[in-house]
Amino acid sequence: MATKSEKKLSFVLYEDNTPPRFYQVNRGLIRFCLYGLPTLSLLCVLVVAAGGVYFEKLKRMAERKEPAIIRELKEEKAELLASNKLIQQERDSLEKKLSQGVDSSDGLGFLSLFKKSAGRIDRSSSPEMQLEEVEVVKIKDKVSLNFKIINMTKDDSRLSGYLFVIMQTGNQLEVWPSGVFDNEAMQVAFGNGEFFATSRFRPVQAKFATQPSSQALFKVIIFSRTGDLMFKQLISKPLE
Repeated sequence: MATKSEKKLSFVLYEDNTPPRFYQVNRGLIRFCLYGLPTLSLLCVLVVAAGGVYFEKLKRMAERKEPAIIRELKEEKAELLASNKLIQQERDSLEKKLSQGVDSSDGLGFLSLFKKSAGRIDRSSSPEMQLEEVEVVKIKDKVSLNFKIINMTKDDSRLSGYLFVIMQTGNQLEVWPSGVFDNEAMQVAFGNGEFFATSRFRPVQAKFATQPSSQALFKVIIFSRTGDLMFKQLISKPLE
């Protein structure tokens, strides 16, 4: 026998040789046992399956990524080897120049603005760079020559060296960067210039004190790290 209520289900249990017994069971508990537990079990199974698929995907991604890491390490190694080779070449070139000595027999080196360096070579006839976006900016008592050094090497190899800019206005000369002169000899060593290194381009802003003239002549000179003349260019601009 069973009776129904809104929230509980009642039972009367009859057994042989025993008095009848009365039971009440919460209807929500019955629904949970019939529907909730199977649903919860199914959700657990789905979550475990989804987790397995996710971790398997991570494992495959890691396996695919490992060759990429190895490739990056090989590329870095190749760059380091190339850099080491370049350093070795520059060292050998410098040693060769130093072994040649400096020719000062005629005494005319005294008349040079830049100090002589052993074995210097003029490579400016076929430069591996060019200047772009050249402009002269005059603000109050300052003049600035702005430009970009563009790398023109065929294999996009790294360019490096020492940069000077000389400004002439009337009978006066000014050298950038400042403080490069040897006070004893009134000459400039190539290694005192503005150092630069670039694989693409290098912006430059050379600043000078304005001289009383409406016209300025700029000479851009670039030496290699071993003293070779790599680039030279004259730029004539009005000072407006």
